[in-house]
Amino acid sequence: MAKRVIRGNLSSKGIQNIINQLEKYKVDLHRKTELLCQRLAEAGQTVALQSINDSPLGKTITLRIEMAPRPEGCKAILVATGQTKSNDHGTINTLLLVEFGAGAFYNPSDNPKAGEMGYGIGTFPGQIHAFEDGWYYWGEDEKWHYTHGTRATMPMYNASVAIRTQVAAIAKEVFR
Repeated sequence: MAKRVIRGNLSSKGIQNIINQLEKYKVDLHRKTELLCQRLAEAGQTVALQSINDSPLGKTITLRIEMAPRPEGCKAILVATGQTKSNDHGTINTLLLVEFGAGAFYNPSDNPKAGEMGYGIGTFPGQIHAFEDGWYYWGEDEKWHYTHGTRATMPMYNASVAIRTQVAAIAKEVFR
């Protein structure tokens, strides 16, 4: 942030002037903090949307930014929500499929957060096909469909990487 000099006299009027300058600076700092949160969340949202749109399941996922003022500044959260799909083998959220993938055909390696989050190729309860070339599944249209699984486009992981790599540049712009 640019260096800010606050000046005033040590008189009643001068001290009040210094207090007014500090209050103005506090308001400006809070506004810039909110702008920083918003810009970082938007940077993540842009990358997440691109990754979501790269998946055939992307149309089943919604993305939004939730922002809330905090005493120490601001809190911004990028929230993704997928549709829940169920079959005889269990229930899964389409966001998990897009984030972590399904099947080894499209996903030779796990999402970098797979171990930490407990998700990844072959972790779906009761799965028996994850390491096969492809398999059939019974669809909602009550027909059999052949699949190789789902390629992980990792929208939330990619958003977090984008936010971390852009934080310094965006902060410099905002606090200039």
